[in-house]
Amino acid sequence: MSSFEVYKNDDATAFLDINPITCGHTLIIPNKHIERLDHINDPHLSNEIMDCLIKVPQIVIHSGICDDYTLLSDNGHFAQQDIKHLHFHVIPRHMNEKFEFKLNTDFTAAEKSNLLSVWKKIVGR
Repeated sequence: MSSFEVYKNDDATAFLDINPITCGHTLIIPNKHIERLDHINDPHLSNEIMDCLIKVPQIVIHSGICDDYTLLSDNGHFAQQDIKHLHFHVIPRHMNEKFEFKLNTDFTAAEKSNLLSVWKKIVGR
């Protein structure tokens, strides 16, 4: 067995990460090469990936590995995407674990005037 497969559908596969952050750390990947999430233009493929993103945490939780999890995907160079194939990490979370994941707030970007400017750029107004 070359990988420890957890779940598979027509277009996506989930398997245990060989370098786990926590016990039960699982990767979800599309079966065909897609570098980034925003490169998906096939509704069937997006549905199959979403199926995996829902079912894999359910499987891990039902197994008793954990009650909570973090879902993570880096897309692109500045997001520190290390493998140029779309993948999602399902990272089980446990009480008293050493792994800590925190996002720092950019308080300048959070100012209402900046949020308005960014919102206008995104929605094209």
